[in-house]
Amino acid sequence: MAAASSLLAVLGTLLAGVLAQDAEGWYKAHPGMARISQVNQDTHQIVDEFNRTRFFHGTNVVMKESPWHRPLEWVPGVSSFGKQDVQNLHDLGLNIVRLGHSWAGAEPVRGSYNQTFLDIMKKQTKMAEEHGLYVLVDAHQDCLSRQLCGHGVPDWFVKEDWVSSSKMYPFPLKLTPFTVDENGFPSPQSLCDTVDWSLSYTSVAVGNAFGRLYNNYDGLGDAFAAYWKRLASEYAKTTNVVGYNLLNEPWVGDTWADPTLLVPGVADHKVLEGLWNRATKQIRTVDNDTLIWFEGATLDVLSGFNNVPLGDGSKSVHSFHYYSPPQLGSISTTLNNRHKDNERLRTAGVLTELTFWMGDDKQMQGLTDAMAATDANMVSWIGWAYENLYNGTSGQPYPELAKHYSRAYPAAIAGTPISFGFSESSTTFKLQFTSDPNIDAPTEIILPPSTFPSGYKVQVSPDGSLLQYALDKRTLALFTSTSIKTATDISVTVSSK
Repeated sequence: MAAASSLLAVLGTLLAGVLAQDAEGWYKAHPGMARISQVNQDTHQIVDEFNRTRFFHGTNVVMKESPWHRPLEWVPGVSSFGKQDVQNLHDLGLNIVRLGHSWAGAEPVRGSYNQTFLDIMKKQTKMAEEHGLYVLVDAHQDCLSRQLCGHGVPDWFVKEDWVSSSKMYPFPLKLTPFTVDENGFPSPQSLCDTVDWSLSYTSVAVGNAFGRLYNNYDGLGDAFAAYWKRLASEYAKTTNVVGYNLLNEPWVGDTWADPTLLVPGVADHKVLEGLWNRATKQIRTVDNDTLIWFEGATLDVLSGFNNVPLGDGSKSVHSFHYYSPPQLGSISTTLNNRHKDNERLRTAGVLTELTFWMGDDKQMQGLTDAMAATDANMVSWIGWAYENLYNGTSGQPYPELAKHYSRAYPAAIAGTPISFGFSESSTTFKLQFTSDPNIDAPTEIILPPSTFPSGYKVQVSPDGSLLQYALDKRTLALFTSTSIKTATDISVTVSSK
């Protein structure tokens, strides 16, 4: 009996060694990050080149003032994005950054691009890749321009004579327009602090400027599309770019000329759809593969798009946000509405902004609820924003935020996900999926060391259906056994030791 037990132990060790070598062999044969350029229109999920379903947890990195990019030097609690930052994000367990790209920084003179600026953004994207982070290239804006106390478009975009002198910014939020300097910027700059930026969208001047963009006044829509063509030409072959986010939080347009644009869903098909098609058409002249991420109006309950950009849901992603206000009801309600959008438009959706900063008890409970809701709905998320993670005095992350960033989640699933969730109270992660025997790439679960400081234990059912392989300190790879010949429901439970 003892001899038999010893033989079984030896055989088990040898078998584990052979299987582990197979796992190592797969990763050696497939170095680097998997390209992501497809949406499964039946499951409404993003898939990679191996047909694995992909999920993302990440953060936003955006610079809203000159020089329009985060400095490379590590400055905790301030604003940096360099090697130390991407290492920190990797260690937290994140796998994506929504990296703000400023049109103002890229094209300071109309028709002339600043290659030095573009190269800095590409360098930061490459650093992210070196640390296993995908990048969503995001054209970011808030209130459009510096003349309107915002940012995003170049200074040459907005002209002073577009509205009458009595209705210049911020009328009617203030009945007397701001004084401006020779460049048309509010002067002193502190005037901008006297107006709630989110209400600025209701001003005559901001609505007028957005209307001109959508109507292609003076070729401004074409200029926007040309900018995206230039960005796409820079990133078309970049492995870790997961998509092009066309424009952050687009306003509905000139509501003073057309008040119906304020009705949720109307602006999507009436003004936004045309600009998204215009930009996507230019992108596709230089890049046929990268996913187009498009946003609707922030006022939407259900989206009003007639179709996704250029009508291809397999190559597009609905990018949406959750803040309360303007969203109505709980985050679960919004996620359910976005799922209805995905089904109608036959695309996928990702929550690209949600409240991820320190606040009162109600706000912190809201963040906890959001994490549970995104798991329950199997929705990827990107928190706003990276600089809020750090205590500027201590230089250390706020534990209340770091614990949510460091949740366990499935980065890749070799099949169709059924459900997954992570319990922070018990430090237990559960995943159920239907395996696809045609996929030889592994399921990958992110298990941040800070969340599992003493390691973890894994339970799999059916027994022997998955081979475990620790790819690195944070990634557990699970290869589907070759004995699984047909689609099989598999469950995985990971708990802390």
